[in-house]
Amino acid sequence: MKAIGIDPGLAMTGFGVVETLSRGGKACDWGAIRTESDCPISLRLKIIYDGIKELLEKWRPDLLAMEQVFVLKQFPKAAIQLGEVRGVIFLAAQEKDIPVVEVRPTEVKSALTGSGRADKKQMERVIQQLLKIEGSLGSSHAGDALALALTGLSRTSKFRW
Repeated sequence: MKAIGIDPGLAMTGFGVVETLSRGGKACDWGAIRTESDCPISLRLKIIYDGIKELLEKWRPDLLAMEQVFVLKQFPKAAIQLGEVRGVIFLAAQEKDIPVVEVRPTEVKSALTGSGRADKKQMERVIQQLLKIEGSLGSSHAGDALALALTGLSRTSKFRW
């Protein structure tokens, strides 16, 4: 079974593809879809949509695990933009009949480290250890996405660490 984790963001949307093995899992691909702040919002959303569609076609995951987001009250514009990004991700998944599970960041941290308050470095070390990745993950967004994929697979009982 394969899952893709998505850490949605307008400037950078992280992704991570994990496949289950008989023992553990394998990181197939990870990175981020980036958009430029000087581009119109419609173009930025199209870039994200096209990037997600391409990943879904390439990896054919059985599940998409997306971070359930929270936005601070003092940044209402960010909430709207994040909702738009999530909308194009939901659309891409729906077009490919891929179920989407939403996962809270604290659930991911708790599932992987035992603490819902784990920091980025702790999370990166656990992900590297579980998926046997040497070197840097490239960005915290890619690491978050791999963690989401692992947590999504764990929820389906297809992956245990």
